[in-house]
Amino acid sequence: MDVFRKIIDIIRKIETVILVFILAVIVVTTFLQVIGRFTPLPLKSVFEEVATFSFVWLCMIGGGACAREGTHMTMDFVVSYMPEKAKKFVKLLGDICGCGVGIGIIYAATLLIPRVKRAGMTSAVMMLPIWIQNLSLAIGAGLILLWSLINIVEDIYVIAKGKPLGLYQKPVKKEE
Repeated sequence: MDVFRKIIDIIRKIETVILVFILAVIVVTTFLQVIGRFTPLPLKSVFEEVATFSFVWLCMIGGGACAREGTHMTMDFVVSYMPEKAKKFVKLLGDICGCGVGIGIIYAATLLIPRVKRAGMTSAVMMLPIWIQNLSLAIGAGLILLWSLINIVEDIYVIAKGKPLGLYQKPVKKEE
């Protein structure tokens, strides 16, 4: 079980680092686009394309992070008024829906990516293969599926035993 927890923690850390890096790329390229409007800065279109590709990747990997944190499938204002026992089942239902969404997107991506790759589609400015951008669908959905499955195991344990199993340890803020 400890090995499983370590693997989960490594995946969480890698996911977080990638999200921070992509966000930094978006901020820098968007800033350079704005600066480029008022200066003769070359490659304005390249910055726009990099920002767009990065945003797509950020959204899909961020979807996995939302599934990890359990913020995907419920409306908080409705769930907050439910009794505690009902909240546990709603969370389980949301995680099951997350699995369905992840499986559906992975299936769609497995149909889309080979077609786009065969067609040889590329981006307008940098001539990057579009299938690379579409790969974000499969990776993001894979993360959604992974975290939803982990959450389902955790949810079932909470419903059965009344306490968390601790498969996924959320980072604890250290007080100074």
